[in-house]
Amino acid sequence: MRKQLLTLLGFVFALCVQAQETEISIKLKEITSTETNTKTGEYITKKYTFQNGKLMSIKTSDIIQSFFYNANGYLDKSVRENEMSGWKEVAFYFYDTRNNLIKYINEYEEGGKSITKTITYKYEGNKIKALTKKSNSPLKFVQWIDYTLENGRIVNESERDINEKVISNRRIDYIEGDLIAYKGVFGDRSTDSYDYDDKFSAMRLLVQNVFGKNYKTIVTLIAPHEREFRLESISYHNFLKFSSTTPSKKEYQYSYTYNDLNYPKTHIENTGYLKTIVNYEYE
Repeated sequence: MRKQLLTLLGFVFALCVQAQETEISIKLKEITSTETNTKTGEYITKKYTFQNGKLMSIKTSDIIQSFFYNANGYLDKSVRENEMSGWKEVAFYFYDTRNNLIKYINEYEEGGKSITKTITYKYEGNKIKALTKKSNSPLKFVQWIDYTLENGRIVNESERDINEKVISNRRIDYIEGDLIAYKGVFGDRSTDSYDYDDKFSAMRLLVQNVFGKNYKTIVTLIAPHEREFRLESISYHNFLKFSSTTPSKKEYQYSYTYNDLNYPKTHIENTGYLKTIVNYEYE
């Protein structure tokens, strides 16, 4: 009887995981964010627009970022620009036949000069080797990171110096599909911690539709370089609180209201005298 019960529980768990990973019918339609300085009354509005669940643009009063997709429906290019000044920053994404990210190119300005940053990703078994080069550097690479994969998620990363010696190692911990900790094991031993609610994540909907089935790996690779794809967005549930043992990283947290489908309807963040209210619309 005990054996039959364990078998049944294992079957139920497998179905739950499969349900979480299966494409669902609900899609994001629009996200609007308003950040208000409660001291001065000044505010900044940011609007995310979607088409069939795919992120198409992010716009503030002076900056617009547009997103373009390849024939397979994965993010191909993003363009961030100031329509008034002519400033522009472009990012390109390249994939292999298995839709693994194999190259990321970022063209931007630094100190009044045009810079191209290129990151190549090489896959060997459960390892990913990421080499970063910059057009303004004579070095053969400016950063080398080795990632370790487990069940489609990155669980460890090690950085090497120019002499190929490991100078830091960090571990990524998960519980019930949520990324809960980013821990320094060697070198920088600080820990970043993340807390979540028990409802369905809106930001996971966003990154799933941008990067497809490999979103967990791709977002972890790209999060340090693209501000709109945050590390915690791969989690099944909605982010609630961030804390860190690094003094320069300030703690912050969200509070939510939810719709009838248990997805966020709004969330509010208070950071000092800044108050941010975010509204989510679905279809």
